[in-house]
Amino acid sequence: MPEPFEYRRAAPADALPLSALAAQVFLDTYATQGINEALAREVTTVYSAEVFEHRLQDADVELLLVSSDGYIVGFVDIAFATPCPVPGVCGAEVFRLYVQRPFLRRGLGRALIAMAEASARARGLDTLWLTAWAGNQAALAFYASLGFEDIGTTEYVIDGVGHENRVLCKTLTR
Repeated sequence: MPEPFEYRRAAPADALPLSALAAQVFLDTYATQGINEALAREVTTVYSAEVFEHRLQDADVELLLVSSDGYIVGFVDIAFATPCPVPGVCGAEVFRLYVQRPFLRRGLGRALIAMAEASARARGLDTLWLTAWAGNQAALAFYASLGFEDIGTTEYVIDGVGHENRVLCKTLTR
């Protein structure tokens, strides 16, 4: 029997669990050789509960989450005012799409992206874009399967060290 999943907009009370989930997924994805000072600093600052509290209060941000039995298992963070690093591309940014490892391959990421697309269309936008680490082949393949196209490159800097990210874009249909 499939697990019951609930999708909803994140509320201020979700900041701390979102912080913990984001830290866990970040470390699962990027700390493949262990944790050093740079990764520790990144995860404790960028993914702090205070950062999520701030994002939840920002009118140009929407956080949507999926839960199972009251536990948050994934979320999508959509930014509506972030400029795309590729000139000429305007639209909503999928700032983060994180799903906890035990819940991968159950359609949650697809559902969250569909919700992001609906949010962008509701705001009159016809483009969704995002960046993904060039070394995350699973994420790149996932986004390609959803119709995102690779349109360029950018860098994500952690503690002064740049990491190549691919810029992906999808034109939304009405």
